Amino acid sequence: MKKRRKVLTISLLVVVALLVLPPILAPRVHHADSPRSALREAIYKDGHPYQSFFAFIKKGEYQDQEYGQLYDVYWYDYNSPTGETATICYAKLKESEKYEVACGTGP
Repeated sequence: MKKRRKVLTISLLVVVALLVLPPILAPRVHHADSPRSALREAIYKDGHPYQSFFAFIKKGEYQDQEYGQLYDVYWYDYNSPTGETATICYAKLKESEKYEVACGTGP
């Protein structure tokens, strides 16, 4: 009985940690030092801390001179009427060694 209670307590603590830690860790984990991290930081700053960890980011083939490298970002936006949001983002390296992100929904 004690072993079962101990396993249950540890399991509950793990679940609570998984629910609480993403919003706390997101600002420390997502920096603009890589394109993917900069994209995740943009999702976090848009008010979606959990989705910033679970977004699927696919590098596109197009490289724009003004905006940078194209990325397709798929994530669940609970504010959107359709839910799943396919977003087109560009990430460009600036002089400060940080990436600047510009996102939209495309044509």
